[in-house]
Amino acid sequence: MTTVPEVTDLFARLASQLKTLNQEQKQEEEEALDHSISMFNQSLNLNNNEDSRVRVLDTALSLMCFRAPQVFNSVLECLVQTIVTVLSSSISCQVFRFQKDEVLQVGSSFSRQDCTELVEACADIVGKLEGHGVLAQMLSCAVVRVVISASCYRYLLPSALVLDSKSIDGRSTAVSQLLCHLPREFSLENHEIPFRLLSWYLDPLTLKHDVLEILQDTMGRPFICLNEEFHERMDWRSTIVCLVLSPTMFIETRALLHRWLLVTGLALVQEFLTKFVSVIVDVISRPTRWGISVELGSKLPFSNAYFPYNHHLLRTLAGPLSSESFLQLTSSVSEPAALKIRRIDHKSSWALAINFPDWFCFASILLFSEESVPDNFHSKFKLGTARIERTHDLEPPSYRAAAARYIAWILSPISKSNQDLLVDSLIKISESWMLKCSVSHDKEADKKQKKPNFHHDKDYTLKEEHDFRATGLWLKEFQDICMWYWNYSTVNTIASCEAKSSCGLNFKQNQLFRRIPLGILIGCLNHIYEDGCQMLLHYAATGRILQSTEKKSTKLMHAKWSSVECEESVRWTDKCNKREAVAGACLVFSLTDAVESMSVSLFETEESGLQFIFRVKLRACKYLINCIKRLIQLGIDEDGVMVLMDLSTRLVKWKHQGQEVSPVDKDIDDIINSLTHKLSSL
Repeated sequence: MTTVPEVTDLFARLASQLKTLNQEQKQEEEEALDHSISMFNQSLNLNNNEDSRVRVLDTALSLMCFRAPQVFNSVLECLVQTIVTVLSSSISCQVFRFQKDEVLQVGSSFSRQDCTELVEACADIVGKLEGHGVLAQMLSCAVVRVVISASCYRYLLPSALVLDSKSIDGRSTAVSQLLCHLPREFSLENHEIPFRLLSWYLDPLTLKHDVLEILQDTMGRPFICLNEEFHERMDWRSTIVCLVLSPTMFIETRALLHRWLLVTGLALVQEFLTKFVSVIVDVISRPTRWGISVELGSKLPFSNAYFPYNHHLLRTLAGPLSSESFLQLTSSVSEPAALKIRRIDHKSSWALAINFPDWFCFASILLFSEESVPDNFHSKFKLGTARIERTHDLEPPSYRAAAARYIAWILSPISKSNQDLLVDSLIKISESWMLKCSVSHDKEADKKQKKPNFHHDKDYTLKEEHDFRATGLWLKEFQDICMWYWNYSTVNTIASCEAKSSCGLNFKQNQLFRRIPLGILIGCLNHIYEDGCQMLLHYAATGRILQSTEKKSTKLMHAKWSSVECEESVRWTDKCNKREAVAGACLVFSLTDAVESMSVSLFETEESGLQFIFRVKLRACKYLINCIKRLIQLGIDEDGVMVLMDLSTRLVKWKHQGQEVSPVDKDIDDIINSLTHKLSSL
């Protein structure tokens, strides 16, 4: 068995050769030749016997007219290959028998204390090998493989076992010096472990750095399409593939992002975490699309290796949307055993559920559905009506109550009393919307009005204005319930120890709360007009309620409407700042993506799904166009080329999702051309 002194002795000989090389380069080449040949002989003959055979070799090399640099390079290459061979031979695989069981044991013969000495010795040498081809990489990679094969080495790096702070800094510096010589290129040739993954095992802080670098890159790009970016950018894709190759590292990364979410409460972190989990699931299911060979892809572990906690719940969350699955999901999170475990860490069922936001959106649709919903919307939903034939044995309130329960659990995962209170409030506000819809429906039936369209005749304008005001009144009622609930829940849980760990959730939860009414826009399209849709979207994006551009009329506006806290009677886009316009455009893009994703499960035919997407886009397009026009007016080009490119790319993609919205195609094309012109001028 190779010992540490033997390996470090080889490192010392290599260091001696490098030192000699630096000294001899300052002398004449002719004077250095004899000495370099002699040193080469000594390296090959470790016992340093000065016998006749050595002198014969000296003479032979001299007669062959070797130049000094060639001899030095041969010495270095020979020593490095010797060290690499010795280190590689220390890693073994054997069967360990314990009583009647057999365990496969893979690891290095070096202890973790030995590995610390190896890292420090290698760090002193590897930097001096620059300029000598791949020798530095060969040596550093060999040491890293040995180190990560030694049990628990990486837990020595946080220095909990080391008392001397100078020694701690020295070890961290040595590891950093070693890691900087690992190649960053990504390759899966010969099924070797990628160097990026090796660096994570050597120092987990490099994993944090790589993930944080991607997150920071997305923070200044609000319109970035993360799914496509993860696939197109090779450095990002290599990170994703390495995480798939190591379920342990994926679990730690997801836990890290979840902790950041709890601390910051940023919706951006939540969106990044959601896309991150979605991409990992996609790589597991379609490895060849991500550059993983069929052979290697067949060896990837099952999903339970990546999601070891609540894996039974994952099967439902990652599966197709249906009302039956939704009831099962709600039942599982409402079980007494689940309610007793009031955790929100990365191991909790709540942490898993928030990574699949389509179910929250689906719950919002069910909350405002007028009748029972069948297992699939099928063709009955292709016209966007909320009146769906009953084909299920359960009573209508069962779906509404289940939807309210699921939403309440997502918004308040650690307090059962708060959940119960929120369920009651959501059902009441849902009934309030149903009452508004039924009144509008009865009036239309009495007047035998035709279906609304984009031809704004007098009757349509009056109906739209009435709908806008009625929607504003309902949103004010919804907002009041929101504020009352959050004030109550904050006071109710302020002394709770669990609440302290979720101090950063308020901002994210408020955003989720504001998105609940979007279920109306998706599922009740025949009961809301274009301006009402704009009001719902603007409230979900900014938390503000729009006011009609028409002058207030005492005949149409009663006291309750006058209490709505809105802007003055001017165009809302003139009051909208850049942050709100960005939030509005991003909301429409994400909503359309969610609808497109849901349509695959909710409809039997592709045509029905495309019509569904089209109707949602039809209601959201005016708001999207207004937001982007406002951004252009406020100077979106000042935010940089990448932001403009992302916005243009997302808008082109949005135009082709589902069916194109022909009534506004020209407006969209004009905006795309305007963005293209700005890009060409930068």
